[in-house]
Amino acid sequence: MLLKIGETLILELTEDNGSVQRFRCKIAELRENEILIDYPIDETTGKTAIFLNGALMMANYVVDNHVFRFRTEFLHRVPGNVPLMLLKYEGEEGLERIQRRNFVRVDASLDIAVHSSDNLFRPFVTLTSDIGGGGVLVLLPEGTEISEGETVDMWICFASSSSRNQYLKIKGEIVRIFIDKLSHIKKASIEFFIDNEKERQPIIRFCFEKQLESRKKLLEWEMDHQH
Repeated sequence: MLLKIGETLILELTEDNGSVQRFRCKIAELRENEILIDYPIDETTGKTAIFLNGALMMANYVVDNHVFRFRTEFLHRVPGNVPLMLLKYEGEEGLERIQRRNFVRVDASLDIAVHSSDNLFRPFVTLTSDIGGGGVLVLLPEGTEISEGETVDMWICFASSSSRNQYLKIKGEIVRIFIDKLSHIKKASIEFFIDNEKERQPIIRFCFEKQLESRKKLLEWEMDHQH
């Protein structure tokens, strides 16, 4: 059995505006078609999660340096001396193995220049909303005319805590264009085209540094709020 009691699950809940909230929890008990977990903690705020019954999520699980994910549904809370939550689990046949590079994704405002590989639109400079080893989400300036499926060339500026700013040129494809319902800002999701994994390393390194920074802030927040 891949899932084990005491191991960590990362739950991903997609909001109506397209943003993804991530929660960390531990497996308390495994049943045939269900998983009992402790109360999940929001990775960004450090607060306990509140889910509505029937909420659909993706669960991520790391074992032997491999990442697996599966669709799950929050069923209900389970009262007791240690309150728990009950998730639906379809078994190991529902597990999907994913590339670790796509698992790491962080919120980040980075300078980025976007050019059409086929001269289909005017180049523009903007900011990223989030980035991961597999792609990036960018803010679209007003009047930008781009379409899903177009190939682009990007120049991204990475500000690293351990080195000078690094500029990375990378190809990609616009896979989704949408309006963020919360901010009302038009955004584009771009998938990276990378043949050489060495080219991806600066992105992965940046994401891990951001994660470490977030965990440090979370620990500091917990220390400040201890009674």
